[in-house]
Amino acid sequence: MANQQNQGSQNPSSQSNQQNASGQQGSQQYWKQQFQNEPYYQQGKPFEDYQSAYQTGEQGRQQYGSGGQSFSDSEKQLRSDYENSTKGNQKALKWDDGAGKACEAAWNRAGSQSSDRDMQQGSESQQNRGDSTGRTS
Repeated sequence: MANQQNQGSQNPSSQSNQQNASGQQGSQQYWKQQFQNEPYYQQGKPFEDYQSAYQTGEQGRQQYGSGGQSFSDSEKQLRSDYENSTKGNQKALKWDDGAGKACEAAWNRAGSQSSDRDMQQGSESQQNRGDSTGRTS
């Protein structure tokens, strides 16, 4: 019986985390398909070499961009965040060898309209939530 009660009472932060995870999965899928078409792409480099830079850009946009900062305003902190998150990762690119540009691309994409992202994901997040908050008119 306790299981039945717990199933119906998901806390809001848990729901938010699930929505963020869904968005991150969609974004990761986008970059897996797109990264080789980017101008900073280095021939032969796999997606995993760029993955941390994309995550840093997306997370940085949420953290710093929501306060109105531009990428260039935030670049020093983003670089520090990226280098801290990739310590010991031999596959991670150096900031000046493409990671900075990948981070900026993810920052810019994260700033685009979420409805555009939802359309690319087939409105998956809206269907999962069962609401209409992301409707475009």
